[in-house]
Amino acid sequence: MPSRHRFGSALSAFLGMLAIAVVGGVMVAVAVTPAIALTGTTTKTGITMFEDLPSDLKITALDQKTEIYAKDGSKNVLLASFFAQNRQVVTWDQISQVAKNAAVAGEDVRFYDHGAIDPVGIVRAAVGNLAGKSLQGASTITQQYVKNVCVQEAENKSTQKAIDAAYQVCTDPSVARKLKEARYAIALQKQYSKNEILLGYLNIAGFGGRVYGIESAAEYYFDTTAAKLSIAQAASLIAIVNNPSYQRLDVKDNFARNKARRDYILKVELKNKLITKAQYTEAVATPIAPKITQAKTGCEAAGAEAGYFCDYVYRTILSNPAFGKDEPTRLANLERSGWKIYTTLDLGIEKKAQAAMNTYVPKSSSVLSLGGASTSIEVGTGRIISMVQNKDFSYNGGSPTSTSVNYNANQTLGASNGWQPGSTFKLFTLLQWLKTGHTLNEQVNGDPGTKPASSFTACGKPYVGQDWPVGNDTTNEGGMRTVMQATALSINGAFASMAQQVDLCDVQNLAESMGVYPANGQTDPTMYLPFVIGGSYGVSPVSMAGAYATIANDGVFCKPIAIDKVVTSAGTQLPVPQADCKRVLDSGVATAAAYALRGVMDSGTASGDKTADGVYEFGKTGTTDSAYDTWMDGTTSKVTTVAWIGNNGTLQGKGRVSLRKVVFPTTRCYTSGIGLGSDARHCVWKAIQTAVNAEYGGATSWAQPDPKYLNGGTPAAPATKTGTVPDVTGQTPAAAEAALVAAGYSWALNGTIPSSKPAGTVAATTPAAGTALPAGSQVVIQSSAG
Repeated sequence: MPSRHRFGSALSAFLGMLAIAVVGGVMVAVAVTPAIALTGTTTKTGITMFEDLPSDLKITALDQKTEIYAKDGSKNVLLASFFAQNRQVVTWDQISQVAKNAAVAGEDVRFYDHGAIDPVGIVRAAVGNLAGKSLQGASTITQQYVKNVCVQEAENKSTQKAIDAAYQVCTDPSVARKLKEARYAIALQKQYSKNEILLGYLNIAGFGGRVYGIESAAEYYFDTTAAKLSIAQAASLIAIVNNPSYQRLDVKDNFARNKARRDYILKVELKNKLITKAQYTEAVATPIAPKITQAKTGCEAAGAEAGYFCDYVYRTILSNPAFGKDEPTRLANLERSGWKIYTTLDLGIEKKAQAAMNTYVPKSSSVLSLGGASTSIEVGTGRIISMVQNKDFSYNGGSPTSTSVNYNANQTLGASNGWQPGSTFKLFTLLQWLKTGHTLNEQVNGDPGTKPASSFTACGKPYVGQDWPVGNDTTNEGGMRTVMQATALSINGAFASMAQQVDLCDVQNLAESMGVYPANGQTDPTMYLPFVIGGSYGVSPVSMAGAYATIANDGVFCKPIAIDKVVTSAGTQLPVPQADCKRVLDSGVATAAAYALRGVMDSGTASGDKTADGVYEFGKTGTTDSAYDTWMDGTTSKVTTVAWIGNNGTLQGKGRVSLRKVVFPTTRCYTSGIGLGSDARHCVWKAIQTAVNAEYGGATSWAQPDPKYLNGGTPAAPATKTGTVPDVTGQTPAAAEAALVAAGYSWALNGTIPSSKPAGTVAATTPAAGTALPAGSQVVIQSSAG
């Protein structure tokens, strides 16, 4: 039975090949001597039938993998690739002659001698098959190229059903399909040279799995390039093309079959003088020894340092119309177009930032669902140079130490709903305060208590909503406070009083003009009152970094961006999302805000965060109710860094946990010295900003604010004047303030110390009385504990 089946197959193949061979003679006549006078009715009928077949083969651009790069110094470093087919199209000169020789020897040794089809080869294969030898193919390289083009088109269909149907058409064993393929092949050879066809074949051929083209095959199987293949390696790769499933070299059971086919190809090369006897002897003696090198596919391949940034770029591509009309089109472009995406990521800073996060924030905790994230943005460009978090990037997630959610981003670009910003959001209330003519030395009531809803204004009308019970972080923060003090010490009651004197809609609109929206993409129609101190909706660290960078950029907001350029496979550049920098604040307001935020780091809630390098820094801390979320947002003239550490959910049965009640063993960089979870944001921010400053530098001083933002337009002293700090010890804070303002200085209160001075009076100042100090500088007051 098996022998009869084998004979039937051979006979069928013989008859099919004989039919092709007969028509082949016609095709040669048509292709080579179209004007020849052929005799015989059968021949004329054959010519008519053949010329009626389509000949306009459509060759589209080959699928190529897209690659995402980051910068490490001046070097572009591959982060990850995306592809449906792992292919890199190369030129003729980028393929070694030994690979070209192997292709010809293995697939069509008479390639340069015959036309688009080879009637001699057809007859030889038919006779061999009829004689019981293994079934032999007779398609030329040109015909195989045509078939591969058809398959390529099939695989680009939008649904699996369409792909399967189109693939069936391309591989149909019928004579009709073979005739059509031959017609295409003849037309192709009229348009392209033999070398061009061979190049096309080597770029399109499948080498097993998702590996396509000689370049990607060389990289995947031998960790080399098509230009550097050895004779033995080239023959082994071409052997795979014959039957990828049974010849591919990433399956050890295939080694013997691959070697047999490889050695056959080498023998054909020797016979046709494509290699010497010595080269043949050396090549056949070479063992099959692949060096499998996986392509860095998907953002998991970007590693612990850059996985989340890579995903941010990936989602930017999928969500931006610059890369296609809709998301399916953008994904297809990403996986098939062979783009080179050059990003803004500074890999050197990224590694140091990740090291800081790893040092101070555990990947998981037994007492809370712990998250940590940090983003650094270049001032004036919006370029994201670093993006890290305390988890390993994983598409599957599902473990306490890994997730696919990017805590730095919003819902669109990271599948995150963001985090309550706490007092870092007070920036926008402060800015609106300054915009409406109020000053930093103006005093407001910092007491806690319930603020009536009717005492607030929203969009020019009395606010309609619930009354607001305002609480301070500590019990000694109340009383009349200057806005300068309230900012440095982050006094909620004072900012609630400030919010009563501005329009809430203006505060929200200002935040949005600086890129800060609810991270979940929804609006806040109720305008819940605590939003003015960051107690309402969640925001992303990326957006907060963009906002604080606006202050450092003199009031000019630049949208955060992650892509510098995208280069197509043709070498052209695609339009990419731009920072679209535009002024959103008066320069004077930005300078005054920077001055107030410097007080936070000089004598306020971030007084331990200043780096030791002398670079001028300012910023704001944020701690939500019960310290579920903690922030440090700070900037220099060059780079803004934001760090968030908090509850990223709840552990089963435990709810959210205050970071002031959690100890991280490695977090001992800050004032508490015991590793409180609430200190981690300071440790992370300072370590990252230190690394950033070492590379990017920054100004060591800042412009002084216009006096109108300090004292309501009454100049305290010329900006160029230098005076001495008056002695205000023993005076009440109010009397001391008046004396300091009269001398041309602003002031801030920073706690109490034991002193012989009466309790509640000024015990000491920094700088001390009598110190020479430029006008406009700040003097820090400490009151006496008695």
